Amino acid sequence: MVDSQEISVTVREFNILFKLLSYPNKTFSRSQLLDEFWGVDTTTGLRAVDVYITKLRDKFSGSDVFEITTVHGLGYKAVLK
Repeated sequence: MVDSQEISVTVREFNILFKLLSYPNKTFSRSQLLDEFWGVDTTTGLRAVDVYITKLRDKFSGSDVFEITTVHGLGYKAVLK
């Protein structure tokens, strides 16, 4: 919930968000997230992770609890505020 408003997410969005928030300040590479949530045999490109991260950032932009940040050259992490 953000500002007393329930935010709906897809199963994959939830799984990515849960992973990031379970390990705050730990950086996960695109490859790690892709392998875990799409499977190692997927033909999906690494940019799919970027799309999901963008969607999550948009949905939770009003959150005063956490933010998803980019660690340039490495990947993404959740930072608690």
